Amino acid sequence: MPGSSSPDDHMTERQAPGFDQLPTRPAWVTALLFVIVILAAATFAKLFRRTSYEVIGWYADADDPTGAAHTLSPIVVFLVVSGAVALAAVLGHVVQRRWGQRVGIEAVAASARGEDVDISFRATGTRVVGTWISSTGVAAIGRESAIIESGGVIGSLIARRTGGRGATMATAGMAAAFAAAYHAPIAAVLYLEEHLKVSHSRRAITFSIAGAVGGYAASLLLFGSDPIFPPIEGSHWESLPVALVGLLPAVLVARLFLQLRMRFTCAALARLTGGKHWWHVAGLSLIAGLSVAAFPSAAGNGMEGLGEIAAGATFTIGLALLVGKLIGTAATLGAGAPGGVITPTIAMSSGAALVTILTAERLGMRVDHAWDAVVLVMAVGVAVGIRAPLMAVFLVPEMMGDYWLVPVAAVVVLIAIGVDRLLDLVIRSAGGQIPTGVRDEDA
Repeated sequence: MPGSSSPDDHMTERQAPGFDQLPTRPAWVTALLFVIVILAAATFAKLFRRTSYEVIGWYADADDPTGAAHTLSPIVVFLVVSGAVALAAVLGHVVQRRWGQRVGIEAVAASARGEDVDISFRATGTRVVGTWISSTGVAAIGRESAIIESGGVIGSLIARRTGGRGATMATAGMAAAFAAAYHAPIAAVLYLEEHLKVSHSRRAITFSIAGAVGGYAASLLLFGSDPIFPPIEGSHWESLPVALVGLLPAVLVARLFLQLRMRFTCAALARLTGGKHWWHVAGLSLIAGLSVAAFPSAAGNGMEGLGEIAAGATFTIGLALLVGKLIGTAATLGAGAPGGVITPTIAMSSGAALVTILTAERLGMRVDHAWDAVVLVMAVGVAVGIRAPLMAVFLVPEMMGDYWLVPVAAVVVLIAIGVDRLLDLVIRSAGGQIPTGVRDEDA
């Protein structure tokens, strides 16, 4: 029956056998389960990307989203992206209708906090499949929400099926998945606490830190993971003035996207126009396809597009990340396709900064290394678009493999947050709504 699920499909903390009188495991059993969770979460994070790229390489002459979008004809790109988004959206709406509040990043985080949340593992798996379809179809969407959700569910499932409590193992799984996906152990711990508020006890903090370190170590030792972005070319501090030129546009774009995520949905459009829900799903899917067909560098989660800036900063790439990524990601999420926004928000904010910096250069400003300035502005997308400033300070330096960037990133984030708070005051004085809370795509 619709909405039904088997007893094994989900289990809350209170439903777990003997929740009030759980036996204490031997330390070696807990350690063994912890290692299994870490390896499973890190492996899934790597396999998700690898299998997606394998399929892309099968139907295109490139094995990454932007490469495929550049090599395929615009018509093919439009059809592939639109079809992938529509199919993923259907899965997303089915999950939402059948399982509601028992699925998504906030539900997994609530479980990790030890709350009485009824998580459906089947629903999480369906969402993950939807994100994988979008990623394989080179849509402008992040894959990180599926990876982080899966890490938490893996930890919770393994712990509960072995007679224990799932909260701390879910914390470890989420931290391991984040660290493996982003090459960022410190940012993983900060993400769990600052954004999802899961570090509610000393034990949870311990598992969070250990999970992040374990996931990062597994990605290095088992998969040979390298820093995600190439290093900057010049001085860290000398690039700061140029980066500040692009900071305000980056803040504005991050906030614009945050508002679009709240308002640009099928449900909102249906209420506004009175049209049928599935017509809006189809329309937004077509918009998502058009955005990538028109701006191939907007394909994927944004990592490859940012890599193109490192190879050669141009207006074309900047506009693709600003316009194509903004429209494409908003349309994909609005259609109902599950996916993440951390890397897309970084990409579109960086695109806004790059266009501004290159414009200033043409007007006479000296710009030695545009990539260096863009790297510093990347933190704005996380600090403003995700509302996680502490994570922003460490995430980009860790993705670069350069901790010397942390002080400079901290300065950029501090200024960006100041600008963001001023905008909050202006919006509140005008009676506008300020986004709050955690959404499923905030990963």
